[in-house]
Amino acid sequence: MSENQEKSASSENDGSKPGKMALLLIFLTIFIDLVGFGLIIPALPTYAQELNASKSTIGYLIASYSVMQFLFMPFWGRLSDRVGRKKILLVSLTASFLGYLIWGFADSIWLLFFSRMVAGFGNANIAVAQAYISDVTSLEDRAKGMGLVGAAFGLGFVIGPAIGAGASALGMSLAALGFIAAAFSFIDLILTAIYLPEPKVRSDAGKQRYGMGIGFYLNTLQAPDLRVSLLIFLVSTFAFANMEATLVLLTNEQFKFDNMQNMLMFLYIGVLMVIVQGRLIHGLNKRFGERKLIFAGCSLVAVGLVLTPLTSNPIVLYIALGILALGSGINTPANQSILSKLAPEESVGGVMGVGQSLSTMGRILGPAVGGFAFEHYGATSPYIIGAVTMVLAVVLSVLLPEVSHGGSAEQGNPSS
Repeated sequence: MSENQEKSASSENDGSKPGKMALLLIFLTIFIDLVGFGLIIPALPTYAQELNASKSTIGYLIASYSVMQFLFMPFWGRLSDRVGRKKILLVSLTASFLGYLIWGFADSIWLLFFSRMVAGFGNANIAVAQAYISDVTSLEDRAKGMGLVGAAFGLGFVIGPAIGAGASALGMSLAALGFIAAAFSFIDLILTAIYLPEPKVRSDAGKQRYGMGIGFYLNTLQAPDLRVSLLIFLVSTFAFANMEATLVLLTNEQFKFDNMQNMLMFLYIGVLMVIVQGRLIHGLNKRFGERKLIFAGCSLVAVGLVLTPLTSNPIVLYIALGILALGSGINTPANQSILSKLAPEESVGGVMGVGQSLSTMGRILGPAVGGFAFEHYGATSPYIIGAVTMVLAVVLSVLLPEVSHGGSAEQGNPSS
């Protein structure tokens, strides 16, 4: 984006009502996406089992959503650079609506697979939402704007399970949850169509974040300091997604939880992570720095993963999950922060895009490995695998460089 374009974008969101409305609508877009995701994920394993899916198949089913996101996130981002943000958001929201609607009518595991793939295709629009924020904010307000993404993720993942628990308490079926999620997506689609303006100036945010080419990806992964942080992204997301995909299988088998109890369990995890990321992480980061927080966060996740399958007492289970949520809530934003500081200034967007791609890869591999391990090696095996990968993340965190608040550190340059 040129200097004049930057000024234009800045004036578009200098506290004016249209700028604030645009950011609010983008927040709602991401929030409603995550409400649907948070509503569906706790119910998915049980619904799939009702359709005679094996535990391995359930893992692949959960992974299929992330596969579509991995494939289409760069596509949506780059296409929105050319044809406009609003058009792509409308298409992607329509796909999300259809994906959830298909869930409601699914009477076979293959139709359930199709519903999750369509929803993943639509919900790959996070790159477009982030590009929109880049379009309508100045450089000074960019971090605050991007913070809306994290807030929307956290709140959506809290509200979704809460709605699911309420629906279960009212005796609604698992299929009906798809109709509820579809209703949210439809509301989001209408609000976007009527009220969201197309940015006056489009930055090249899609290209910056997802269009650098294979050479940039390889160079980024070869830069020593960046490589360590990116590997932590991959293994920590893998471990958490592994747990997320198999937790309901564990609680159904070991604790005989019903759907409402599973929803409340995910609500508990989400609330703890929102508290840590929204209220505690800033102060902790100022006091200890990212490197120590990543070490502590990964250690806590490893401990939580070990404890989770080893008890038949629900209170101990909640303590273990609390430790895990606390660790993840500390590790994720701290690693995002250190990666942005280690990245060369001219390619921060591209480096963060590589991190996002690796996180999505972790969300593909985690459920696939977890479901397979649960079925063939027992209920504890996914958690042991996850704990071992988090021990690797702990070791990697020791290799991270110290960074100043300004973000300076010796590093390789991936921009070539």
